Amino acid sequence: MNLNEFFNELKRRNVFKGTVSYLVFSWVLLQVIAILSPIINAPAWFGKMLLIILIVLLPVWICISWFFEITADGIKKTKNVPREKSISQKTGQKLNTFIIAFLALAIILLFVDRFRLRAEKKETAIATETIPEKSIAVLPFSDITPDKQQGYFADGLAEEVLNSLVKINELQVTSRTSAFSFKNKAMDLPEIAKALHVSYILEGSVRAQDSTLRVSVNLVETKTDNNIWSQTWEKELKNIFKIQNEIAEAVAENLQLRILDNIIPKVKESNTEAYELFLEGRYVFRSNIDEASLIESEQLIKQSLAIDSTYVPALVLLGNIYHVQNNYGTIDFEQAKKVTSQIAERAIKADSTYAETYAFMALSSLEYENDIGKAAKLTNKALSLEPNNETALHRASEIALLRGNAEEAINILKKVLAIDPLNANNYYALANTYYMAKKFPEAELNIKKSIKLDPDQDLAYSQLALTLMYQKRYKEALKVIEKEPLEGFQLHVQAMIYYFLGDTEKSDAALNKLTKEFEKAWGFQIASTYAVLNNETQMYFWLEKARTNNDLGLIELPYEPTFEPYRDQPRFKEFIKKLNYKY
Repeated sequence: MNLNEFFNELKRRNVFKGTVSYLVFSWVLLQVIAILSPIINAPAWFGKMLLIILIVLLPVWICISWFFEITADGIKKTKNVPREKSISQKTGQKLNTFIIAFLALAIILLFVDRFRLRAEKKETAIATETIPEKSIAVLPFSDITPDKQQGYFADGLAEEVLNSLVKINELQVTSRTSAFSFKNKAMDLPEIAKALHVSYILEGSVRAQDSTLRVSVNLVETKTDNNIWSQTWEKELKNIFKIQNEIAEAVAENLQLRILDNIIPKVKESNTEAYELFLEGRYVFRSNIDEASLIESEQLIKQSLAIDSTYVPALVLLGNIYHVQNNYGTIDFEQAKKVTSQIAERAIKADSTYAETYAFMALSSLEYENDIGKAAKLTNKALSLEPNNETALHRASEIALLRGNAEEAINILKKVLAIDPLNANNYYALANTYYMAKKFPEAELNIKKSIKLDPDQDLAYSQLALTLMYQKRYKEALKVIEKEPLEGFQLHVQAMIYYFLGDTEKSDAALNKLTKEFEKAWGFQIASTYAVLNNETQMYFWLEKARTNNDLGLIELPYEPTFEPYRDQPRFKEFIKKLNYKY
């Protein structure tokens, strides 16, 4: 058979039309999958796997088209069908109809996909470009005191002004973490405004000398970069709270918000010395969280409360210090539970309108009482007092996730990011929520944003390594986990990755070191490691040990992906019941 005869035979057997019909059908199928994947939350690998299968099957289809033919009596080998009885011409016509119909469908799907992408881009662009008219960022005030020893005081005053403005529901106020991230950075205000997505910026300076305080503030409209208002206060230090209220009210008026003076709640005044100690303690607590800093900040806040035992922000801060000390093992679970409960009672008694108190009590209810329902009520109370309170919004997100509402949890965190867009912790929280929802590509995207904002934070590299591990990118995950500052979490993740890579020797070595050196602190992580290694006996042993040690990580047990294979086991369900979660 010469080349011309072979070509004609390909045409007669409808090999060309069969191939074209296969390609058109494949294209339509891939288009349908691309459109439906985001809706049905299909994993990222599904489309790629389907494409590979279709490519592999193409030669098979071509061979079938050559060797087999559709006849009136069914499918037969082409060589067994006499030419005079062949209906390949009719089959070819049907294939023509098939190709035209699916090409039309492909064009429709192409337009649908283009429209969808255009709509998504437009939505993203609108979300990116639209800056709320009534939005403001309060930058850290500059310390212009000659000895430069009032930095914590300047920061504290700016933050208190910010906290007063947050109480105005009509005004979107950028959170402290994002606004203060520009401290000591040589950037123009329009550039800062663009990053923070705000229409106004309040900047100021503080000069404290002897018993006199001089505060100057400027309100800048970022669109025009015009200084639309400025004012200076010079008063005795004992009037610091009055100054704070005056600044907040003046800013609100100059933003032309139609509010009454009493819309902005007056700040409860404290003793000046107590307030300075509070500011210094908060500054130490936020600067560097380690055991030494926790002890120093605790001492400063206790000194402040010794002077004024009813200053609620100091009480709530002390409660948070004790909670973090429990995480670091400085105080045990029972002690932390007792002191945080006592502090909450004191705070509510002193001021029942302070939103942060209810947010703190919600955290205590979650971690010390396993009472999700109670935490939800306390969080709702906090948000009723301050709808944009960032701490309360984080609690609301955690509660939504614990109740199985992952999408709600994600949406709440997106709201947090709108008011605090440069906070690495917020992206970490969003990444962790996506991880718990088993949306690993989204988790990877957000944890990378978190690391970009703060490359030195604890747990972020563990989170990234886990998301890579669940996408079967083991070698990448192994490189990432080496950067994790917390050795216990590094060993936890390494043991799992080496297991998947088939290196049982290194996996066992990492796990043995983890159990030997971090037995009490991270029992939950050890149980999680054994879960991945398919060692049920050790998994349940360490879960029981974590329960005995009141490991706070157990609150994530119902949704932690490492335990996914065991969720339907009666023994696992019984263990969950023993944790006594109250929903």
